[in-house]
Amino acid sequence: MWPTLFKIPFFHLPIRGYGLMLMIGFLGGTWWAARRASRVKCDPDMVVNLGFFALLSSVIGARIFHVVHYWDSHFAGRGLAAVIDLTSGGLEFYGGFIAAFITVVIFMSAQKVSVRLYLDIIAPSLMFGMGMARIGCFLNGCCWGGPCTAELPWAVQFPYASPATYRQWEDRLITLPAELILIDQHGNPAHPYLMPRDWINMSTEERYGPKLAVRKAREELNQAKLNNQDRETIAKLQKILNKKIKAQQKNAGVTNTLDMQEKHFDLTPSQLEQLANAPSVKTLHVHPVQLYASLNGLLLAMLLNVIFYRRKRHGTVAGLIFLLYPIMRILEEIIRIDNPHDTAGLTVSQFLSVLIFMGGLIYMYIIYRLPLRSPRAIPYVPPPLNESKPKKKKKK
Repeated sequence: MWPTLFKIPFFHLPIRGYGLMLMIGFLGGTWWAARRASRVKCDPDMVVNLGFFALLSSVIGARIFHVVHYWDSHFAGRGLAAVIDLTSGGLEFYGGFIAAFITVVIFMSAQKVSVRLYLDIIAPSLMFGMGMARIGCFLNGCCWGGPCTAELPWAVQFPYASPATYRQWEDRLITLPAELILIDQHGNPAHPYLMPRDWINMSTEERYGPKLAVRKAREELNQAKLNNQDRETIAKLQKILNKKIKAQQKNAGVTNTLDMQEKHFDLTPSQLEQLANAPSVKTLHVHPVQLYASLNGLLLAMLLNVIFYRRKRHGTVAGLIFLLYPIMRILEEIIRIDNPHDTAGLTVSQFLSVLIFMGGLIYMYIIYRLPLRSPRAIPYVPPPLNESKPKKKKKK
């Protein structure tokens, strides 16, 4: 688990593992699809446009699906900020898949290109992107699998404060030291109960830097007033101070909680960090189901790519996604334990997999009733590189 790969120096901007893998999947999948388009005399620029609209709509759709699915337990009463906060996790593949499918079909229909042909072109890239995103899930620690024997060579344990830690602790499968359970000012357990890992791993600069910055900005402002600086300079320094105060107030909740926690249990920041990194606070051994799903996606992407160059009927490659991926997802959900069985006795992803599989059968039936080649599958002819513009006639 590596949710934050690194932070950009000076700005302290975190680079998230999931976001990075999502971009690798998007860029790599788009390049791969554009290459396929060029080899079958289709417009690679159309593929790039499709990739952009698919990425945007899939993220929005995946978030909406997650929020609706977990509204009662996670989002009710939390406000708009919690709904749009993607850094806290919460994207569901099928929400993104459905939104992206609808968006690209509408876009292709508006552009009057062959929907069947371009769906075949982007189908392997979709599975490639999903495979990369699942690696991001592994780095983020979400979508975890059920407990397994420690003797399994590829069994994994997630560290403290991972989503699996929360679930196993709530289910009383593991115990955690009292020092890692948040308390309020009266010494009682406080929500969200477990101390976030980002708080524990805060550097001294991140923890106390905003407070020191306020002190420095205030000293500069007072010194400017003593030196009778002009109004413009004083106004500028006052604006800087106000900005630093806002940053300090935003950080104060975390630092005050940490100070209270360390004082209550008589711990130093380094001792608290060592406690959170101890092997005893890791989860039980679980299946790395994220890597299973990634491997399945990448293998399916390669299979679809091979079939693409050997197919005789337009639309069949996309149809295979509707038939093969639901089977893979149903099996994946059996190993995963993070999703509740709240939809007709199934997880929502299993339920949708059944519907999509049935829709795939209908789709393939329609495809085999259509001509082998789409009537709109017209070879793309790129414009000349050095196309000369007609010269304007000079007025006499």
